[in-house]
Amino acid sequence: MQDYSEKLQEVTNEQLGRHLVVSERVEAGETLLDEQPLMVAPHWECGQLKCAQCMQESYIICRKCQVYPLCMDCSDHDAFECDFFASGAGSRISKDLLVKHYSICALLKLLLLLEDPARRDQCQPLVNRPITLEDYRDKDGMWQEHEEQVVRPIISSGLVEALPEQHLTSDILHAHCIRIDSNAFEVTARDGDMLKGVYVCGASLPHHCVPNTVVSLDEQFNMKLYAAVPLETGTVVHTSYTNPLMGTSQRQHQLRLTRHMDCACSRCLDPTELNTHMSSMKCRDCSDGYAVCELAGSGDWRCMSATCGAVMPAGDVHELLGEVGSALVNAKGELEAYESLLAQHKQLFHPNHFLLLDIKQNIASILRAATLMNSLNDPCKKLMQRRVELCADLLPVCRAVVPGISKLYAIALFEYLVAFVELTELQFADADVSKKEYVALLMRAREVAKEALELLQFEPENSAEGFLTERIGMELERIESDLMKYGKL
Repeated sequence: MQDYSEKLQEVTNEQLGRHLVVSERVEAGETLLDEQPLMVAPHWECGQLKCAQCMQESYIICRKCQVYPLCMDCSDHDAFECDFFASGAGSRISKDLLVKHYSICALLKLLLLLEDPARRDQCQPLVNRPITLEDYRDKDGMWQEHEEQVVRPIISSGLVEALPEQHLTSDILHAHCIRIDSNAFEVTARDGDMLKGVYVCGASLPHHCVPNTVVSLDEQFNMKLYAAVPLETGTVVHTSYTNPLMGTSQRQHQLRLTRHMDCACSRCLDPTELNTHMSSMKCRDCSDGYAVCELAGSGDWRCMSATCGAVMPAGDVHELLGEVGSALVNAKGELEAYESLLAQHKQLFHPNHFLLLDIKQNIASILRAATLMNSLNDPCKKLMQRRVELCADLLPVCRAVVPGISKLYAIALFEYLVAFVELTELQFADADVSKKEYVALLMRAREVAKEALELLQFEPENSAEGFLTERIGMELERIESDLMKYGKL
């Protein structure tokens, strides 16, 4: 089920197909779409059974159908799914189907939705979208993974014979897998595990690497789409299906893999990536120049300095990116390995390069755990200072790549706020800063907290960001309390 804002209208053109445009000015924060998921399921590679009702970890099986897993808190699940295996066409299928082949769970859910007369129509916008299978065969091994983990187990299980009206073939099953992947958003279960939620309307929005909307998901996986910036009449409503902290070539690769498209948005066509230089290389021939990719030309990197203009061959850049990317994977959460990577490569990339940001985020995450484990002494204080610096480096990039109401920026502000307040309180306790300096630092922290709360004000209370709002509010209360105690507001 979905509910559109009255300020939107659906239009169709050759470039975007069916899409939404603004028919009346929309203010930032206004809700544009409310949608319940068509389905929520584990990822294909998930090996841990999930409760068919609440999607938390499960170690028992439904007593009625003897196929679907349940948790200790749930006694039943979808009636049609249960009846299908308990007494319907699927009753002759092996009861350990999901125990042995849990990777089929998402496709099985879609097939039974299509079989259910009460839900079949809800699936039609999804299954009616044409899929050109030749575009996906042998793409980075995805086809083979679907074949081995999902399609073959479905065919060998007897489900094809149990669903004769769907006329299922290997190609149809592959097409359904692609549709699920192409229309899924990452959603978080209550136990923190990542799932995929399929949203027929939300996932049909055109992509833009600088989205003008915000996607929010509550604990029941309901989607709320609201405006990130004011939208004028005639504006196309779009979202982003990539990680905004990726560089252009990495975002393009992800889009080709998951949505089979090339992006030509304002960020992708700007070699500086909105002046963030998230893909820029340090010039090898001059001391202060940075090289950017010649997007419309050879694909080589050319120094932007008017007095230099040196060229770095694309092959050399891609080889270096591959080496650093592999080293990141091999670092395996070790602080020294990440710090070594950063020291080794910071002279080769722009400070905002996405690989350096990735390394810094990993270091900051490790330092967060380290400061909790260590006693509050001088070495811990140094770790805190390092964490504050790393969190601060991320803020301007997050602000630039997702303007307007930005959850990415709000979360980055929160990480900075917590690190900054912890360090400030320790410095004051150790008399490293005076009372006057402490008050000034707290006032700065208060502004950070207020900015983060303002960005999260439109989030549902029962969403992950809603809970984050509560946490930030608690931090703000502590700050206000110390300001009352040590200084004038």
